[in-house]
Amino acid sequence: MTSRSITAALLTATLAVVLTACSRDESPTTAPSVPSTTAAASPFGAEANSALITKIHRDNATAIVETVEARSGSPEQALAALLAAEAETGWRSGLSMAPPSVDIRDIYGWRFGYNIAADSTDAVKAATNTFMDNAATITVSADDPTVYALAVQTADPRGYNEREHFYKKGETAATEYAVALSKAQAAYAELRDSQ
Repeated sequence: MTSRSITAALLTATLAVVLTACSRDESPTTAPSVPSTTAAASPFGAEANSALITKIHRDNATAIVETVEARSGSPEQALAALLAAEAETGWRSGLSMAPPSVDIRDIYGWRFGYNIAADSTDAVKAATNTFMDNAATITVSADDPTVYALAVQTADPRGYNEREHFYKKGETAATEYAVALSKAQAAYAELRDSQ
């Protein structure tokens, strides 16, 4: 080997050692941290199959709460109205009634009788005003929202026929209202916490 090739080899080896040492001084690349907490799922998207349905559920629930509050209703009454609408129609207005009926129902499960679009928030407000009119006729405490909501519904002068409201096998008003309670509570909390 010539002195020139020895010098080149030494320079290459030295350069390799220096580059390796420099790369060890750099801090390792860290991945961005992801928060470990997860937000609770919204009750409005729980069973919806599209963003539009989720928006409809939320808009209708908002219309219910705002209508109750506009009538100086209590938070317990707003919760009961949400509960009744969730139990009866899943916060949807303009749904078909039980077969063989060809009628459609309002958000509280009654035959639709308003001169407005059945799936509009105006229809939800009108039905909620009827719910509040019926609420004014009962003496049941609103402390138990399930009992209260059912009492308001059965006080309606149209006559609450459970088979027109619940017609699938095994469904009853009492069971469906009890199931709807937790979803209505979550909806009310979400709507009021978002203001």
